[in-house]
Amino acid sequence: MRGSLRVALQAALLSTTVLTPAFAADEQPVTTLDTTTVYATKSEQSTFDVPAMVNTIDADAPGNANAGMLQDLIDHQVGVEVSGGPRSNGQVVNIRGYSDEAIITLIDGRRQQFPTGHDGRQFVDPSLLKTVEIVRGSSSSIYGGGGIGGVIAFETKDAADLLEPGKDFGASTSLLFRTGNNTVSPNVTAYGLLGDFDLVGSLTYKRAGDIEQGDGGELESKDRIYNAILKGAYTFSDFHTTSLSATIFNNDGEEPNNPASTGDVIAKEVSDYQFSFKYEYENPEEDLINPKLHLYYNLTKTDERDLVGANAGRVRSRDFDTLGFTADNQSRLSFGNDHNHTFSYGIEAYRDTLEPSSTTGTFDGVPDAQSDTFGIYIQDEIDIRTSAGQFLIIPAVRYDHYSSEDNNGNDQSEGAFSPKIAVTYKPVPEFMVFSSVARAFRAPALIETYATGLHFPGGGFIPNNFFVPNPDLKPETVDTVEIGAGVDLNNVITENDALLVKGSVYQSWGKDFIALDVDVFAGTTENTNVPDAKLFGWELEGSYAYGPWNIRTGLSYVEAENDDTGEYLANSTPVTFVSDLSYTAKSIDSVIGWRMKASDDADKVEDGGTQTDGYTIHDVYYRYAPQEGQFQNLTFDFSIENLFDTEYVRKGAVVFEEGVSFNARVGYKW
Repeated sequence: MRGSLRVALQAALLSTTVLTPAFAADEQPVTTLDTTTVYATKSEQSTFDVPAMVNTIDADAPGNANAGMLQDLIDHQVGVEVSGGPRSNGQVVNIRGYSDEAIITLIDGRRQQFPTGHDGRQFVDPSLLKTVEIVRGSSSSIYGGGGIGGVIAFETKDAADLLEPGKDFGASTSLLFRTGNNTVSPNVTAYGLLGDFDLVGSLTYKRAGDIEQGDGGELESKDRIYNAILKGAYTFSDFHTTSLSATIFNNDGEEPNNPASTGDVIAKEVSDYQFSFKYEYENPEEDLINPKLHLYYNLTKTDERDLVGANAGRVRSRDFDTLGFTADNQSRLSFGNDHNHTFSYGIEAYRDTLEPSSTTGTFDGVPDAQSDTFGIYIQDEIDIRTSAGQFLIIPAVRYDHYSSEDNNGNDQSEGAFSPKIAVTYKPVPEFMVFSSVARAFRAPALIETYATGLHFPGGGFIPNNFFVPNPDLKPETVDTVEIGAGVDLNNVITENDALLVKGSVYQSWGKDFIALDVDVFAGTTENTNVPDAKLFGWELEGSYAYGPWNIRTGLSYVEAENDDTGEYLANSTPVTFVSDLSYTAKSIDSVIGWRMKASDDADKVEDGGTQTDGYTIHDVYYRYAPQEGQFQNLTFDFSIENLFDTEYVRKGAVVFEEGVSFNARVGYKW
C-alpha cells in the first residue's frame, strides 16, 4: 500500500501543474481562498490568521450536496476521520486520533453529550446544515471538558441564509437518491421574514436499506429517518434578538447492537429531541456589553429489541438528557489604531442524566447515573500592529468542576484548570507563523465510571466477563505544544490566481489516559488510567485557484504511544492524503470535480488491536445550476462515490465500507 500512496500523492501533486494559462478564456476574478471561523476563538476571525488549524465546510457546496450521512460531508477534511463503519448510526468523528468524549460536538451551540457506546452522537441530516466548522487541537480553555482533540460544530440554516435578494418568503424542495445503500430522501423547507421575525421550517425523510460493500458483499441495514427543524427569531430595538428552535430526529432501523459489526440484527429506534432559547444583544457601537445567553435541553432515547437468539423479544432502553446553560460576553478595548483587545468571558453549566431500563430488569454496561458540570473562562485576543509586523496574542484560562454519582452510591468530584496561550506573527500580510501551548482535559463519562453487569458471555475455559465500576477514575489531561506557518499569496504563477498553504506540527503529553482494560481470564472489564502517554502529529493543507480551477489538498499523520511501555495507542492514525479538484464552467452553468482520499496501512495499533490495509478511493461530482432562464431555480447534483468500487476497511473497523455509489439530487427553489 505504501507504493500506492506514493503514486496517489505524486498524481495529486502533478495535478497542480495542469492549471495553466490555456484556460485563460474562462478566467474570472479570484476571490480569497480564506474563510472565517467563529468557534476557534468565539469571535469572527480569518481561518488563516488564527493560531490554530481550522476548516469551515459549506454543506451546500458542489460535492457536498449529495451527502447522505455524516461521513460523506466531512471525510475529505485534513486531520479528520469518520470511523464506525458505513451504517449511519455508528459513525463517529475522529479529530487528530481523538473521538467520542475527547472532542466537543455542538449543534447550533448545544453540547452533544450522548454516551455513544457503539452509536454516534450527531443526530442531524446533512440536508438541514449550513456549515460545519472543525477546530483541530486543544480547545478546553474556552469550551471545557472534552476539548482534547478539538471541536466540531454544526450550524443549521436560517431564513437569511436561504432567501433570495429582495424577497421576504421562499420555499425549496429536493430529492436525493443514492444506490450504495438504496437511499431515497426528500426534503421540503419554507422560510421567510415577517417584519422583525425570521422563520424557517424544514423536514427531511430518508429511507435507506442494505449497504452494497466494496468486496461485493451486502451489509444488512435499514434506516427510516425523520428529521425536522423549526426555528424562529425576533429582533427588537434594532440590536436585541431572541430565538427559539426545536429539532426532532427519529430513526426506526435495523442493525446490530454495534453498528460497526456483523452481529445479529436488532430493531433499534433512536429518537432525539433538542430545544433551545437564545438571547443576544449585538450593537456595533457598543464595545463593552454584547451578551449571549443560551438555555437548551436535549433528550436522546434509544430502544433496542432483540429479534433472534435466546433474548428474542427483550427490549433495552436508554434515556439520556442534557440541560445546559451558557452566558458569554465580549468587550472590546482600543489603545489607538494599532493596539486592540477583545475580551471573551463567560460561564457554562450543564447536567447529564442517564436512565437505562430493560424488560429483563437490567441493561448491562449502562449505569443509572447523573453528572453536573460548571465552568468559567476568560480569553483576550490582543491585536498589535507594529513596524515589524502584526501580532495576534491569545491567552485564555478556564476552570471546570464536575461531580457525578450513580444509584449504587458511588460518586466522584473533580476540578481542572485549562490554560492556553497562542500567538500568530505576520511580518508581512502574506506570511504567518504561529505557536500555542495548551492544556486540555476530559472528565470520565458516566458509562466509563459506573458501568456494571455482563460485558460478554464466556465459553469453554473463559468465564463470563463483567464490567467493574471505577469511581476513582481520573480525568485525562493533555499538554500540547504546536507550531505552524502559512502563506496566502495572489498572482503567484499568473494574474488572478491565489495560493494558500498552512501547516503545523504538534507534540502532546498525556496523563491518566482512560483505557478499557479487558481481562478475559479474570472475567473483568474496567476502565483504568494509563499514567503517561505521548502523541506526535503533523498536518499540511493547501488550496490553489486559477480562474475556473480550484484545487485543495492535505496531508496528516498521528502517532500515539504509552510512554511507559512503548506500546501504540488507538489514537495513532496513518499518513492520510485528501484532495479535491474542481472546474467551474460558467458558460454551461456547471461545476465538475474529482476527490481522492488515500490512507496508508494502519499498522501502529494498540495491544490487541486490528491492523488494516491502506486504501485509495476516488469520487467524481457534477453540478448544474443555471443562473438565468426558465431553469434558474433548479439545481442538479450528480456524483459517483468510490468510483472504482474499492474494497477497504477503515482503521479500527471490522466491516467493509460502502462500494461504488451513484448519487443524484434535484433541488428547486421558489
